[in-house]
Amino acid sequence: MRPIFSRLFIGAALLALAACGAPTPGIARGEAMFDTCAPCHGDAGQGKVELEAPPLAGASEWYLAAQLNSFQGGARGYHYQDAGGLRMRPMSRALTTPEDEQSVIAYITSLPAVDPAPTGRGDAQAGAQEYQVCSACHGLDGSGNQALNAPSLLHLPDWYIAASVQKFRDRVRGATPGDIAGATMFPMVMSLSDESIENVAAYIQTLGGGGGTPTTTTTTTTATQPPMEIDPALLPAGVTEAMVQEGQSVFAGAGICYTCHTAEGVGGPLAPNLTDDVWLNVDGSYSSIVELINTGVAQPREHPGAMLPRAGMPLTDDQVAAVAAYVYMLSR
Repeated sequence: MRPIFSRLFIGAALLALAACGAPTPGIARGEAMFDTCAPCHGDAGQGKVELEAPPLAGASEWYLAAQLNSFQGGARGYHYQDAGGLRMRPMSRALTTPEDEQSVIAYITSLPAVDPAPTGRGDAQAGAQEYQVCSACHGLDGSGNQALNAPSLLHLPDWYIAASVQKFRDRVRGATPGDIAGATMFPMVMSLSDESIENVAAYIQTLGGGGGTPTTTTTTTTATQPPMEIDPALLPAGVTEAMVQEGQSVFAGAGICYTCHTAEGVGGPLAPNLTDDVWLNVDGSYSSIVELINTGVAQPREHPGAMLPRAGMPLTDDQVAAVAAYVYMLSR
């Protein structure tokens, strides 16, 4: 194994050559540049718990690029309690050109995923229930969803998952202006205790590449509800039964409304009940509901979970109109 000082020397030399435009971008160049990453993240990209450096092997290209950009722009590594992030932020700025970044990412994504051993700190079976909220974005199998800015959780050690969730919960991560993905995470995890976080992390590690046995559970992670019975006389002007039915699908799917309001719409710790006649932030008219969905609720009156505009999702105008129609009818 090469000593650290030689890695740093090689990395510095490559950066100097990059300024002259000599090296050709690609995996070979990325492998050489990765020598500056290996002291923290490991020669095989396996990560090091003592440095709070997560595994990189097995991560997707889009997520690596997004996180490098977040560190470089200050959206990550800004908080005094985030030792790992503070360490990574200046290191990310060593990648001075898009070609540097592309080369390192190309090499990292060529590395085989390293399966970490569980620490045994959490109860995976207990965490299975809590994970139902996480699955709305990260998937039932933990494989992630790029459209939702939700990375794969597979092949991540439970210690890193737990640490990351705690940082989101405590606003150590994800609280900078413009960090939509981070802002989306906060209301999802803000009510979790340290014990619950450890349990969720333990369960996630059983989903793949964690050295554990997947937990068998009889709970369901679907938000599907029976079709709503609609009284046409109660529909507001311009709203059709078809819109309400479509809105129910948006509520339980693309709009991820059920993750805070529950599948039945009865609310919970993060969001209010939508099935009664009490309206906290609007007057209950159809138009006010549409406006609220479009603008979000930055400072809810009675619930701690802020709502992003359109729930932070890429909803179309038609989807907003439809889910507003469904919410309107829930209380009728």
